[in-house]
Amino acid sequence: IGTPRAVAMALAAGAAAVRIGTRFAATPESGFHPDYIDALIDADGEDTVYTEKFSVGWEAPHRVLSRSVEAAAKLPEGIIGEVEIGGQQIEVPRYSVFSPLDTATGKVNAMAQYAGQCVSAIKSCDPAADILRQLAEGAETILKADAERLNQMLS
Repeated sequence: IGTPRAVAMALAAGAAAVRIGTRFAATPESGFHPDYIDALIDADGEDTVYTEKFSVGWEAPHRVLSRSVEAAAKLPEGIIGEVEIGGQQIEVPRYSVFSPLDTATGKVNAMAQYAGQCVSAIKSCDPAADILRQLAEGAETILKADAERLNQMLS
């Protein structure tokens, strides 16, 4: 879920809430590497792939930017970079589950760049509060307009 329309549709279908992930990855608060955020901004939904490629440490299918799979495939087995987590430098092997945090060094473009199909809704790196406000207010506007149209049809 990444647009006001998608939020409105889910709520209209009976959902009590929605899960928003990818949209919040491209925020200053996310802690992700600027190159990853730029890749999210430049991507469309068709630029994602559902894969088990990044399974070192997590054996489950997940959606990532296809360009990160392609970049990793061009590298030899072994360490492709490092990330700092909690003051510790952690080596990132090729096809690891680690996303490129803002502390990442090395082949950031070949690290797991998670992205849902709503990635096409990301046009800039905005604060999370602004995104939340846009999604909530936009969905409310859509739902109110739909309710008004329904009332007019029933009158």
